[in-house]
Amino acid sequence: MFDGAGLPIDDAVVETWQPDQTGEFPSAAHPRTFRGFGSCATDFEGGWRIRTVKPGRTQDADGRLAAPYLSVAIFARGLLKPVWTRIYFGDEVDANETDSVLGLVDPSRRRTLVAEPTENGYRIDIHLQGQDETVFFDV
Repeated sequence: MFDGAGLPIDDAVVETWQPDQTGEFPSAAHPRTFRGFGSCATDFEGGWRIRTVKPGRTQDADGRLAAPYLSVAIFARGLLKPVWTRIYFGDEVDANETDSVLGLVDPSRRRTLVAEPTENGYRIDIHLQGQDETVFFDV
């Protein structure tokens, strides 16, 4: 997590919501041991980690399949309200190309929403401001 000057933010909180690997969100109708929620404070280097399952595809408002994603809320100093974004997965190229929400984002900025695969999972840098600012959504 980085500020507009590219410095780490060491006092932010990242919250995620997601469906399980089959694309189902936990609910009273579909109770599960999987909660679909994660929360993590950033460390002194702006790092944070959520350990979870990779979400399955869900249907969007038009009934089309959405690419797998995490919904993300970020709480940080200087923000009166949280900012909202999504995290998509770099190894879901075909699904990402047809996602209705990702399709609304300027193609030159979509990379700010895509986590790239690593040996230990996925990595994404979130920038709250500046040249590499992550795309945030009005919700």
